[in-house]
Amino acid sequence: MRRLGDLIDQHVPEIAAMETADTGLPIHQTKNVLIPRASHNFEFFAEVCQQMNGKTYPVDDKMLNYTLVQPVGVCALVSPWNVPFMTATWKVAPCLALGNTAVLKMSELSPLTADRLGELALEAGIPAGVLNVVQGYGATAGDALVRHHDVRAVSFTGGTATGRNIMKNAGLKKYSMELGGKSPVLIFEDADIERALDAALFTIFSINGERCTAGSRIFIQQSIYPEFVKRFAERANRLRVGDPTDPNTQVGALISQQHWEKVSGYIRLGIEEGATLLAGGAEKPTDLPAHLKGGNFLRPTVLADVDNRMRVAQEEIFGPVACLLPFKDEAEGLRLANDVEYGLASYIWTQDVSKVLRLARGIEAGMVFVNTQNVRDLRQPFGGVKASGTGREGGEYSFEVFAEMKNVCISMGDHPYPKMGSLIWAS
Repeated sequence: MRRLGDLIDQHVPEIAAMETADTGLPIHQTKNVLIPRASHNFEFFAEVCQQMNGKTYPVDDKMLNYTLVQPVGVCALVSPWNVPFMTATWKVAPCLALGNTAVLKMSELSPLTADRLGELALEAGIPAGVLNVVQGYGATAGDALVRHHDVRAVSFTGGTATGRNIMKNAGLKKYSMELGGKSPVLIFEDADIERALDAALFTIFSINGERCTAGSRIFIQQSIYPEFVKRFAERANRLRVGDPTDPNTQVGALISQQHWEKVSGYIRLGIEEGATLLAGGAEKPTDLPAHLKGGNFLRPTVLADVDNRMRVAQEEIFGPVACLLPFKDEAEGLRLANDVEYGLASYIWTQDVSKVLRLARGIEAGMVFVNTQNVRDLRQPFGGVKASGTGREGGEYSFEVFAEMKNVCISMGDHPYPKMGSLIWAS
């Protein structure tokens, strides 16, 4: 495991270039953040697996109960196209660390780096057949994989509709489902506005806006709404869109023409629904170099004065589209934040600790980030509620899907029990 992490470290430039070519993600994000995180995943879970301990429960002086942590067996790992290599290692590392074998299926839109991961795993000394890479379409290869009767656990990251179909059709297995999101950002009037502005832009426009934890619904308290919206749109207009291989590019190309059409269609829909377009738009940029003209580029888009009932506020767009909405007070902010079918991440900006504690308890999300963007700690559980999925991964929480907990009960004495069938039963 550690050797594989080291090999990924040694090949960061190569893997980052492959990932950028495959996904359109800016090279500065793949090279400086996403691929190094993949290496850390193996280092982290190599350590965690050495700390796996069952628990002992002495009942009395005659009985002892303890638990064993054991592998599940064959696990199907289905990784998405938005950050494929990092997400794949996030699944592979705990799966292998807990003694399982893995069949990794990547999206047909971003298959390249999975093959490289398989090669590096063999080079690191992981036996052939422990990590297996399967390529193909989700409707065929993916469906056959998750349905297979020898697969005991499924870890899936992707769309909610696909996740529902897997759980409906794949049978009785262990599941971890990290699905769609429409994460709210609540910015109160007492927030550190400069930091909130930086973080709000980052949570929606980094990774080309193609991220499950994107803060795509940004709620701003009415007293600061006009100024915040103005500054947010100005900053969005200054983001550099272009060649993903250019280290200065901040927003690259979307994953496919089909996805570009989906995202641009939502922008047009938002305008039709009554939102105000303050930055970006539904058309491809016209000022790009000639060799980029056919690319799936889209300017970071800001839709203001959005009503939470609009489709652009309710449905996952999965692109660089920010919806800005005003709210009156804490009660309305919480109600609007929860008024959506998803519940993956949430972001709260305020200096009021009491307010933070109330909102953290009341908000319907698997993760709450206070006065910060999404900061991932591998020791903590990652996952959502409602239509954003089921199960958790990260640290010991990965045991829930990749390990079986077995109870062992041992008698240490002559404790009494009924003598059924004996002549002294009635006594």
